[in-house]
Amino acid sequence: MSPDPGQEERALVLRAQDGETAAFERLVDRHQGRLFRIAFMVVGDRQEAEDLVQETLVLAWRRLHLLEEPAAFRGWVAQICSRSATDVVRRRARRATAPAAAEDLEPALESSPDTGRTSPGAAADPARSALVNAQMSALARVLSTLDPALRLCWVLREVDGMSYREICAAVDASEPTVRGRIARARARIVDEMEEWR
Repeated sequence: MSPDPGQEERALVLRAQDGETAAFERLVDRHQGRLFRIAFMVVGDRQEAEDLVQETLVLAWRRLHLLEEPAAFRGWVAQICSRSATDVVRRRARRATAPAAAEDLEPALESSPDTGRTSPGAAADPARSALVNAQMSALARVLSTLDPALRLCWVLREVDGMSYREICAAVDASEPTVRGRIARARARIVDEMEEWR
């Protein structure tokens, strides 16, 4: 019988809180790919997302002693990442630059570094691959037009698979607010993706 992943992660966090760098490195290995997906889907720039993940992990290491419940590490580190990514988007908006281009968001929908996960578009069937790539491009275009708060909540739920409670903690919003943001994002996505149904 394999150990409970939640208990294993809790043990890693406790060891890391005691200063064991190898335990923190294992936590980094577990979460780096999903943190990249979160950051990339919010900011839309690969280099910026990689920098955000690096900053997130450094900050998590420095503040790990403040984490009172080791089992909450997954949501806590996602909160650090999502807040940093949202700050980048806000700074970008103040500089009046354009939102992330749809083409920039496509790689995050298909794969991420360190995970080896790829979309079904990587299949051997060229026709299917072309169709999936076109669908991913369309989805990336829709996501790039969403308000950053809606996009972040949708990404955390649909891409990262976080629970509503975890998302609430990550974005510092109430559950009705989070559910509303996700519902509005889904409605926009469904409406804009109608031709792909």
